[in-house]
Amino acid sequence: RGGGGGGGGAGASRSAARCAAGSGPRWWTSLPDICSISGFPVRLLPYPPFKLHLPTEGARKLAVRLIDGSFLVLTVLSSWRFEAFGVPLSMSEIEALDTYMKRCKLGPYRLSRALELANLGTVASRQELEALRSRAARRLDVLRHVQQVRLERGEPEADEWSMPNMQM
Repeated sequence: RGGGGGGGGAGASRSAARCAAGSGPRWWTSLPDICSISGFPVRLLPYPPFKLHLPTEGARKLAVRLIDGSFLVLTVLSSWRFEAFGVPLSMSEIEALDTYMKRCKLGPYRLSRALELANLGTVASRQELEALRSRAARRLDVLRHVQQVRLERGEPEADEWSMPNMQM
C-alpha cells in the first residue's frame, strides 16, 4: 500500500508531487468523486486531491481514492489516530501527505513532525505537539464549516473560492 499515488519510500514523495501537479491545471475539477473522508465533492476543492492507495479485498492491485488530503491530515492530528478507512497509515504515506501539504501550501501541519515531537518526550516537545494538535483541530472546524457553507449555497465553481488563511 503506497501513499499519495506511489509505492513508498522516495517514490512516495515523487508521487505526491505528481498528485499536486496532476495531469493538467485543475484536473480534478471535472471529476464526479466525493471525498470519502470529508463528504465534500473533489471537484470543488481549491487544491488538488490526495491520491490514497488502499488494499482491495481479493485483488492484488491497490484501489486509488481521491480524498481531501488536508482534511485527512487535520483529522489525524486532531484525533491522534494515524489511519484512513480503518487502515493504519504507513510511513511512506505519512511522508507523502507531508509533501502534499507543503507543495499545496496547506499550512504547517506535518504528521511526521507530530510523531517526532511525540517521540522526543520532553516538556517542550509535548507543549509544541499540543499546540500543533490544537491548531489542527481549530483548522479542521473551520474547514468543515467552509465546506458545509459551500454545499448549502449550491456548490459554486471551484475557481470562485479559496481557503482563507491556511496557516492559522
